[in-house]
Amino acid sequence: MSHDLDESTGKPAMAYVGEKPWHGLGQELPPGQDIDRWVKAAGLDWDIEMLPVRYQMNDQSYVMSDRFVLARSDTQAALSVVSGDYQVVQPKAVLEFYRDLVEQRGYQLETAGALAGGRKVWALARTGLVAGVADDAADKLGAYVLLATSCDKTLATTVTFTSVRVVCQNTLSFAVRDMKKGNRRSIKVAHSLRFDPAQIKNDLGLMDESWEKFKQQLTPMAGQQLSKGDAEQFFLSLIQSEKEAKEGKISDRKHKELMQLMSFYRHAPGQSLPTAKDTLWGAVSAVTYYVDHFRPSSGDRLDSAWFGTGAALKEKAWEKALEMTQSH
Repeated sequence: MSHDLDESTGKPAMAYVGEKPWHGLGQELPPGQDIDRWVKAAGLDWDIEMLPVRYQMNDQSYVMSDRFVLARSDTQAALSVVSGDYQVVQPKAVLEFYRDLVEQRGYQLETAGALAGGRKVWALARTGLVAGVADDAADKLGAYVLLATSCDKTLATTVTFTSVRVVCQNTLSFAVRDMKKGNRRSIKVAHSLRFDPAQIKNDLGLMDESWEKFKQQLTPMAGQQLSKGDAEQFFLSLIQSEKEAKEGKISDRKHKELMQLMSFYRHAPGQSLPTAKDTLWGAVSAVTYYVDHFRPSSGDRLDSAWFGTGAALKEKAWEKALEMTQSH
């Protein structure tokens, strides 16, 4: 499986604590390292320069007044072309966001790095909130905060509340509970606006309530039994197109995907626990395990699982499961 880690400087731009990533790359750090150490280890100790676009025509040199190149300060590589109102978020700022959360709130960074030549940067930290699914201590979930940004317009600066299932390291984002704006999967700041870490951290105050609501939603999923046929229908509803469902058909590729999901439903780590065995929660966990650890991706599996088509599939599974518990 390919990866899309930034290797512009000759080594993978990624640092991590604990379990080695699936691709086996990156610099392992002992727990408790300070932010400055993380910046260097994750290969994020460079700046994004915003430079005017220049071009030559008929032996004359011209400068565009409304277009700028974003370039790396270390390698001078061009990353993208943007308009004058574009608000740059520096790579170091992604990790700097966590400094007081680590020092004052006890958050622990677990991974950080860059993808696509430095065009996308992320960091993930554990908050300390832990819960057993349906109060079962054997099936634990931890709450994390993921911050990511891009400089190629593929991703707004995004803060996501993410759960990690300890037994298999599956990730599943949970909604931010905000009475004014309703449930949101993420807090997003467009690059036309200035990224204000203080304002975002105010929203982190919503985490406790969001986490409690998430735990409440898990309980009926762990209690809802599924037959083999029910599980197959759940997975089919996620991967079949409307036309395929109407015609009762499925492509060979999707049939293989269905068989993989059914296999993970039975045999993936943690699926023999009472909360997951033959349950709706087990079906959701099979999807998240498949996306995070096995689903093919044209680029980096992490990128897909957190921000791309993999994330969309996980969200679809979660919404379908919620719908089933509410109608059960």
